Amino acid sequence: MARVAYVDHSFHRTTRSTAFLPEILARHGHQVDLLWDDAWRGGAAVAWSEVQAHDVVIMFQSYCPPPDAYFRRVHPNVIYIPMLDQFGLSQGPLFNLSSFWEPFQGCKVLNFSNATHCMTTAFGIASHLIRYYQPVQETAAPPQQGLHGFFWLRREQQLPWETIRALVSGTAFDSFHIHLATDPGTAPPQSPSAGDVARHHITTSTWFEDKADLNAVMARANVYFAPRLEEGIGQSFLEAMGRGQCVVAPDFGTMNEYIVPGVNGLLYDPRNPGPLDFSDAVALGAQARRGTVEGRARWEAAEADLVRFILTPSEALYAGKYQHPPLAPAPDGGGKGGVRAMAQQFAIFRATRFLWHPLLRLARKVRGN
Repeated sequence: MARVAYVDHSFHRTTRSTAFLPEILARHGHQVDLLWDDAWRGGAAVAWSEVQAHDVVIMFQSYCPPPDAYFRRVHPNVIYIPMLDQFGLSQGPLFNLSSFWEPFQGCKVLNFSNATHCMTTAFGIASHLIRYYQPVQETAAPPQQGLHGFFWLRREQQLPWETIRALVSGTAFDSFHIHLATDPGTAPPQSPSAGDVARHHITTSTWFEDKADLNAVMARANVYFAPRLEEGIGQSFLEAMGRGQCVVAPDFGTMNEYIVPGVNGLLYDPRNPGPLDFSDAVALGAQARRGTVEGRARWEAAEADLVRFILTPSEALYAGKYQHPPLAPAPDGGGKGGVRAMAQQFAIFRATRFLWHPLLRLARKVRGN
């Protein structure tokens, strides 16, 4: 049995959207100690001293302040789990992320997104990619006749009703429910106009005492409009796909890693939204559910490999493979091997060889005398 420290973003304490991983480890007989990081909202971070004695340290989106430049120098099995939406890809080109990833050189990263997996491997870090699917519940199928929409307006400045209005402008919905409840710290929602309410038979809500009531409203839709520009995993739209609803989402991750437009859902450009064709919405939703059932089976089949990756010490995944120069031990020959390794890795060292190589040769000659 391994003792696992699981450091998680404290927002997930309420949503429980990341609980599936500790549950898997516990089911395999391992002890999981949950630690919640409040640093993102001005609270306390989880101190390294709280996790250093564990066999495995998993850090989900948040992480302990490193006691050294590299986590691998202070612990043999550290795993970081990034969320795609923390990098803001929807806002434009990425800035230089080398400093972000540097502490994890020689560690392991567990990725739930193709995009973050490619990012991780580009920095030479051991990565395990796995695509998550929720358990599919046996529920009544969405309405098979007409168009019935649902949209949770969570972020007015990023994805307002005006964007959704542009997507449905060529179609009249038989019913459309908008849940006007924005995330904490965001701008208040703007309600649809009276004309929109009449055209699409819109109803609204702002609060439900019981989450079951919200779920009941969502279940009456056959078209689900994703509420955010990008997701970390995307539990809300994955749940909608599992219900058999046609998910309409921005063409960003992780939605565009699950949805093939015109096959199991619809994607759009939120910077230039235009009318979509909803004529096959019912069939797209049915295919989404079938894909979710198959995806869940693949997820469960891959569970043993996932647990094996978590328990395997980092060093075993790098054995016989490239190590970044700051972590690699100096080869025999001291400075000669170290500089040669740097020259092989960094173009600037090769380009300036005519400057430093004569000085290096002189230093060796002096040292030899």
